[in-house]
Amino acid sequence: MKASGIEPGQRRLFGVQTTGRTYRNLSAPAFEVTSETNIAIPMRDGIALHADLHRPKDDGRHPALVAISPYPRQVQHMGVPVGFIEAGQSDFFVPRGYAHLIANCRGTGGSGGTYGFMAEPEHHDLYDLIEWTAAQPWCDGEIGMIGVSYFAIEQIRAAIMAPPHLKAIFPFSATLDWYREILYHGGIFTGGFARKYLNAIGMASRPREDFYRNRVFQALNAIIRLGPLHRKIARPKANPVSMLARALRFPYARHPWDELYTEIAVEHPLFDEFWRSRDMTDQIGQIAIPLYLGADWENVSVHLLTPFLALDRLKPGTPFRVALAPRGTLQWPWETLHIEALAWFDHWLKHRDTGIMEGPPIRYLVEGTEEWRATDTWPPQGVRFIDLPLGADGKLGGNASDGARDYLYLPANYERPRNSNPPALPDRLAWESAAAREPIELIGGCVLHLVAASTANDTDWIVKLQDVAPDGSARDLTQGWLRASHRALDPTRSKPHFPDHAHDRIDPLTPGAATSFEIAILPTAHRFAPGHKLRLVLASEDGGGFAMQGLSHTGLGIAARNRVFARSLLMLPLARGSFG
Repeated sequence: MKASGIEPGQRRLFGVQTTGRTYRNLSAPAFEVTSETNIAIPMRDGIALHADLHRPKDDGRHPALVAISPYPRQVQHMGVPVGFIEAGQSDFFVPRGYAHLIANCRGTGGSGGTYGFMAEPEHHDLYDLIEWTAAQPWCDGEIGMIGVSYFAIEQIRAAIMAPPHLKAIFPFSATLDWYREILYHGGIFTGGFARKYLNAIGMASRPREDFYRNRVFQALNAIIRLGPLHRKIARPKANPVSMLARALRFPYARHPWDELYTEIAVEHPLFDEFWRSRDMTDQIGQIAIPLYLGADWENVSVHLLTPFLALDRLKPGTPFRVALAPRGTLQWPWETLHIEALAWFDHWLKHRDTGIMEGPPIRYLVEGTEEWRATDTWPPQGVRFIDLPLGADGKLGGNASDGARDYLYLPANYERPRNSNPPALPDRLAWESAAAREPIELIGGCVLHLVAASTANDTDWIVKLQDVAPDGSARDLTQGWLRASHRALDPTRSKPHFPDHAHDRIDPLTPGAATSFEIAILPTAHRFAPGHKLRLVLASEDGGGFAMQGLSHTGLGIAARNRVFARSLLMLPLARGSFG
């Protein structure tokens, strides 16, 4: 197996590899690789997790990087651009002196037991898996965990379980709160994602152990790994779930996948005990080992919020680093930020002086500058907050005024005959700022203080911020969401610049009555060039390409005429310049 990396003669890794710094004393590729597949690892309740092990081909003992998810471990070495390949590249870490153990959660990929969507037995499995790994003759007892997305979520849960031999984790693109961050944005069900997700895991878990190891898959992987094709798939996908949707053509077992979907989509639409048992937001403060958090600015709909939630809750003294990376850093197969991860694990598992812990702990890329910056706090020092009124004339900024604007939400189930006249009202509203006269930097999270009324007793508010160029083209920056009946704030989670909602009850609207809503818009770091404008778009449905990353939501299906009053305000964190 040829070592991957970014040096001549190595299989070239694509994408961003560091947060803009040069590290020192990093492990060099010096080992051949040996692999063992379908290892049965015993758990405390008698079932066995199955895993694949890739390690240096020698008689020595080495640190281990553990990755676990419900996704097929057998495909983690492949170059196919699908979201299941997220464990990290074995041909990068193993030649540099790490064992790479890739395991399947219970009930998936040949592992025993029943998958429970991060239920309590899976928490104990993480502890047992780490301690089993530490006891193996090829391991020196220094354990880290690696992998993005689901793999990253499992890392945080494992660190909360605190197995003695777990020494450091690298949960880039993790999620603490499945309800708020992935499946119910602002209380609105993310049907565009959820209706595919469990079906895909169930389908992928159905084939025999050796299905993904046949000659067809091996030949396909060899072709994809060729330089020209590999460079082509390195370009980020605008809609990461589209390829997944095309693959959903094969059967899967009804149990447990359909039951879990019913629980998620039907039985638990509010934040109840089902979701609290899976929420790690407050528990992250229990972690004492070093953790490296991060996300890319594109990943608004899934993982972007976690680093910011964690920064407010980490235990004082816990070593940490945060990377807020450019769009496209989270790609599939995941092979970005591997040098960053190597500097992290070389420091904490091999005790090398790599420089990873020098300087401020938070590094972020400002889009529009391609410039990495560092800060000790978030938002960074010097950021000031301003309020821009949503004018009745469609202008964002200027003097606050009276008046209002209306839009009409007609869901698909209200389809009218072909000869119907177009609606007199638009299906969404937009406000634009004056053009920037100098560079303006928006760095941090925004808040929409919305004052609105609806003819319905409930409606959805879906907000998007865009950078509008002088030629009229628009670039999506970030989003926020809120179902009107979920407007009650949670005072224990809310902060002045980040309203958070309880989602534990339904408060219907009084039709026609002006009502206040606080809508958090996820953080971004973006420079507006002179001549560019900030646009805020407000809608009640996000199909048809409106949703970022194609992760659309399931609307209420209730027609409404929604009115937005001009006393509504958009609060912006500005580090440089000003709109208006």
